Amino acid sequence: MPPQPVDISLIISSRNRAYGLTNCLEAVSNAARQADHLSLELVFVDNGSTDNTSAIVSEWARAAPISTNLVHEAKPGLSVARNSGLAAAKGRIIAFTDDDCEVFPDYFTVIAALFAADTDIVMRGGRIELGDARDLPVTIKPELEPAVLTSELHAGGFIHGANMAFPRALTDKVGLFDTRFGAGSPFRSGEDTDYVHRAFNAGIRVEYLPDFAVKHFHGRRELGDVKKLQSGYAFGNGALYAKYLFDRRSNMRGMLRWDIRQAVLEAIGRRKLSDELGLTYRSQLRDNFTGMVAYWRGQKTGRAA
Repeated sequence: MPPQPVDISLIISSRNRAYGLTNCLEAVSNAARQADHLSLELVFVDNGSTDNTSAIVSEWARAAPISTNLVHEAKPGLSVARNSGLAAAKGRIIAFTDDDCEVFPDYFTVIAALFAADTDIVMRGGRIELGDARDLPVTIKPELEPAVLTSELHAGGFIHGANMAFPRALTDKVGLFDTRFGAGSPFRSGEDTDYVHRAFNAGIRVEYLPDFAVKHFHGRRELGDVKKLQSGYAFGNGALYAKYLFDRRSNMRGMLRWDIRQAVLEAIGRRKLSDELGLTYRSQLRDNFTGMVAYWRGQKTGRAA
């Protein structure tokens, strides 16, 4: 008999986070049990871990209610790992979450229902709740109102790589993740923003829907950690501004102009990016420009090579 088609492949990539995997994996188990009418698989990418990450996943997989494919990717980088996950995944729908997240129990059933009636390719992102009240309110998206991406909106943060899903067919139109972006890469962040932006530019509908959700246990409780995180995001966004600066289809130039305007208004006494977290538009813009310069230098080096 031919193998049963896989309805949903969930891709999780991890590097040296063995200490925090149990809750993430058990949440996947709970969601899989509630969706036993679906054909599911977990593609877990061990991105060059030097701890016992693979051993923990292998042990869990023996009794897990979901088929598990443990992939080893030695080259570091979130985009590299996600591309390896895509290469291994067999599902009609591809979903992503992170190793510090826990999916909700109805995660798979909701995703299946959302994509069931589609006749066109649609990319969707879901809600991200703060998992631990002691953590600062960053890297989450708790909005309860659905939204559709337009050219007036920034792709950054519209949907997050920690909770997004799309049909396998989307990769035929958009390709793989740009390995220069994302954690562990030269530009530190922005791999999900870049991918969403490319999907939108390819004419694919991009939706935020709060119906499918994860909890994010990011562990950042000090303002210094948040400032470092925000700096990395702004650096990655700057590299993206440089990447798309001369692309007439892109709205990245408009997003850069907005960042500049906010920094100027802040300088003359208007509101900061976040008083609560000590974040400013001016520091964000500084990191944007640093990222742009880094991108152009990388391009020049690449051409010379």
